[in-house]
Amino acid sequence: MFLEQQGIMKANFIVGLIILLKIVSWPGSVIAGAGKPQHGDRATITHSGRVSGSVFLSGEYRRSPPLKVVKSRSFCGLTVPNDTLLVGPDGGVRNAVVTMRPLDRTAAIHPGRIVLDNRQCAFVPHVQVAMVGSELILKNSDPILHTVHARIGKDTLFNVGLPRWRQVSKVLARIGVLKIDCDVLHTWMSAAIVVVSTPYFYVTGENGLFAFDGIPAGNYDIEIWHERLGTKTARVSVSDNAAISFEIVYANTPR
Repeated sequence: MFLEQQGIMKANFIVGLIILLKIVSWPGSVIAGAGKPQHGDRATITHSGRVSGSVFLSGEYRRSPPLKVVKSRSFCGLTVPNDTLLVGPDGGVRNAVVTMRPLDRTAAIHPGRIVLDNRQCAFVPHVQVAMVGSELILKNSDPILHTVHARIGKDTLFNVGLPRWRQVSKVLARIGVLKIDCDVLHTWMSAAIVVVSTPYFYVTGENGLFAFDGIPAGNYDIEIWHERLGTKTARVSVSDNAAISFEIVYANTPR
């Protein structure tokens, strides 16, 4: 699987993992992130548990400076925000992808549809997840030309030109992390689409929280991916009507 590979860590970052597993009585609901963090559909299961947690960055955090715009400045401006590492006021890491893969059964896959827009000279959303076989709609809300160049590793999956009037559909047939760029000298633009073979996935909001309800009892590999902080894994056993709570801490070494 794609997340079994180590993610690329930016220099000056030391990534550590602290996992605190605790079996507790069935809790109340948890608000998991600002807005509507992305997660997979959950079927109604008779024997199920709950898995929740948080992704945090320890140490001092300073948001990365804006990215310099080198083309289309009359529309885009001189800079755009750098969304490659976003951390909330309490240290929660945004746009961390959490997936659960069952070890003792095969989970049903239900491909869906996601949209990647070009908006205000940025890809929106910056990070998202889709099940393999899902449809990807590419669109451009800006009045200037963009392209969507998608790669897994060194392999190009597609490279599509998008004037404002054009909309393109692609099928996400390959599992992995799709890195997205814009090839018309919009060098600051980037996005990631994580394609998975499990229905259990989550993209954290600004508070770094995630939660999976109604998870069938059994053993699971949990994988956490972040575009700059890298990939971490854990293994958990979900029991009927019980909850597992853990946290992942990435350690940031101040410059």
